Amino acid sequence: MTMRQRKTVRNIVAVTIILLLLAPLSLLAWGFGLPCCYEETFLGELKDKCALLEEETEQPRIILVGGSAVAFGVDSALMEEQLPGYTVVNFGMYAALGTTVMLDLSQESLREGDIVILIPEQQEQTLSDYFDAAILWQGLDGAFDLLARLDSDRWGQLAGTFPAFAAQKLAWTVTGTGPEPEGVYTHASFNGYGDVASDLCVQNVMSGLYDENTPICFDSDAPTEEFIEAVNDYAAAAEEQGATVWYHFCPMNALAVEEGADVDGWTETLQARLNIPLAGDPNDCILEAEWFYDTNFHLNASGKTVYTRQLIRDIKAMLGDSSPTDIDLPEQPQAASAALTEGDDSDADCFLYESDGETVTVTGLSETGRSRASLTVPTQWEGLPVTAIAASAFAGETGLTELVIQENITAIGDLAFDGCTALERIVVENDDPSACRVGQQLLDGTDANVYVSADALSDYRTNYFWSVYGVRIQGE
Repeated sequence: MTMRQRKTVRNIVAVTIILLLLAPLSLLAWGFGLPCCYEETFLGELKDKCALLEEETEQPRIILVGGSAVAFGVDSALMEEQLPGYTVVNFGMYAALGTTVMLDLSQESLREGDIVILIPEQQEQTLSDYFDAAILWQGLDGAFDLLARLDSDRWGQLAGTFPAFAAQKLAWTVTGTGPEPEGVYTHASFNGYGDVASDLCVQNVMSGLYDENTPICFDSDAPTEEFIEAVNDYAAAAEEQGATVWYHFCPMNALAVEEGADVDGWTETLQARLNIPLAGDPNDCILEAEWFYDTNFHLNASGKTVYTRQLIRDIKAMLGDSSPTDIDLPEQPQAASAALTEGDDSDADCFLYESDGETVTVTGLSETGRSRASLTVPTQWEGLPVTAIAASAFAGETGLTELVIQENITAIGDLAFDGCTALERIVVENDDPSACRVGQQLLDGTDANVYVSADALSDYRTNYFWSVYGVRIQGE
């Protein structure tokens, strides 16, 4: 090697080392130094809820801790009317953040006389130590001091997802774009108590009145040992701070409760494992489907009154308060009806269907459909609106490379594309991500990406339902 060549190699090595040193510094600068990009999103509320816990009050507080079932399910003003000795704080946010993360974030803010009521969703994810680090970064954006409240065991996952978070912030800052969500799932939907107070939650909008992606189970595998330990540790620390912790069940859609569920037996086992009392009877929290909005745990405005009334009664019973709970129950709203829409129905004979007499669900491909690589889900079949794609509908369809989903589809079942090894593109034409519900396993079993319009890309990546697939959602 000549002198010139050795010098060139040394220069390359030096530049490489400098770049390797600068890259982490750049990521830190982008992630922590750039302006908050998630302020207007649903998760933009998290730091406001943490700030609510720091506000001084003249009386003890009732702090409701949980996921979005709490955010959508409680009328805090109504609670304060019926429980005048307390200030109510709604500290319910989003299940993907993790129940135990919400415990971490609230722990040091507890005070003498506070009553903390833990109300997790009745599903395996929220009854465990699960949390989504990528989602948590969105909630922490602009309030990074909250990192100090988190258990150090979470830092590894947070570090692993930080580069993508920082790079996304840089891209949005440079281009002048970013999330501009509309509808219910926005920061603006929350009131001063931390309740979702949007008047858009009027009636049940779910196809079939429930979400098949989130069955409500009373399984012996949940809650996990890690969850029980976290709750008991939290309760012990709260007691040292002069606070009390109770457990209450969230609102549950009766149609989604698994058949044969032993609710009472499961509850007895839970009580034996927890070092805190259970307030109320879970059977009183299993409500008719018409009281719900867009998930099996999110109540509409009328359902919120029904559940809040029950919650107040249960709190009064725990306090030994025999005063009447004078709250008139609202009239049960009718479920939303699906209307026929216009669109591309040229591939209607390529699918298999099931109908409930009012709407139609796609359940698979016909022989004709299996001969095609690219298909468009139709808007109607035999005069009825097509509104959903069933769970595992296209499982194992190895010839499918592209599927176009039009604006009429309001729900896609989990594992819908499992085993679709050739699938590359799932095109979603609706620019409103909240208009189509998806679960946690939509893309399991496929390497396909989801494609949406460029204008809707940031909204999809930060949406309540779709954000878990953020890295696999592309704009076009």
